[in-house]
Amino acid sequence: MHERQVFRDKLCNLMDDLSQNSPVFTGLILLTGTDAPGIAQGLFRSLSDFSVAIDDVEQIVISGRLVLTVLITLNPAHQSAIEADLAEYAQSSETDIATIFSHQALLKIDQNRVGVLVVAKKLHPKILLTLTTAIVGLNGNIESISRTQNDPTGILFVVTGATAMILSSTISSLEFENELETRVYEL
Repeated sequence: MHERQVFRDKLCNLMDDLSQNSPVFTGLILLTGTDAPGIAQGLFRSLSDFSVAIDDVEQIVISGRLVLTVLITLNPAHQSAIEADLAEYAQSSETDIATIFSHQALLKIDQNRVGVLVVAKKLHPKILLTLTTAIVGLNGNIESISRTQNDPTGILFVVTGATAMILSSTISSLEFENELETRVYEL
């Protein structure tokens, strides 16, 4: 049996029963590089031999550039072996991988999420400034922003901390320099 596999098997046996209510040891992995088929698969392959749990994952591709983040919980004893495997994968995939490991309590996902869709022929930063200022003014938190379409450009904001009814009312009263369409709905 390969030495690395024996080492991993021993580390797996040391894995604690992690509780969602108390601080756990986490690793935040950030992978960036040129987008290509199999990049995410390779990252998950690198992690698959370890006794870790995937707690969150987010991937975006902008103009052929990939940004992939993964939050894992793990036994602290796994950290150096995971870092070594990730460094090996980064080299073979020609990507950059950064990690941050720490103890933290995992936050539950807010189930009351609202989608705010903005569609405009010309999407100027002032439009997004006006919109995000209104969201923050309602104590809303923007959890994600993603493009949904091209020509016209569609941007979806996922917001917590504000209701769809209040967001809809507030956004419909905003004035924008350019013509745009907005839609607010519960997710």
